[in-house]
Amino acid sequence: MSNIQTARLREMLDIAQDEMIMRDRIADLLEQGPKTIPELAQTLGYSSREVTVWLFGMRRYGMVEEIGRADVDGYFQYELTKRHVP
Repeated sequence: MSNIQTARLREMLDIAQDEMIMRDRIADLLEQGPKTIPELAQTLGYSSREVTVWLFGMRRYGMVEEIGRADVDGYFQYELTKRHVP
């Protein structure tokens, strides 16, 4: 494995370790209404790549779902699933 691949793997592990913390922050934002990945990233101050990892983890566990069609840039809006709305 090259140094670049090792650095990328390490970076992904760091992102994944933050999932539990960021899940709550993302859920708080989605309680206000549906948002795209770039909207969440901008509000949270993280890259779209990081938010994608966290959001897809939430989707895998049934916490969020995409709604409607993708916007002109190809991004879907996401919302909390009914069982995760407070």
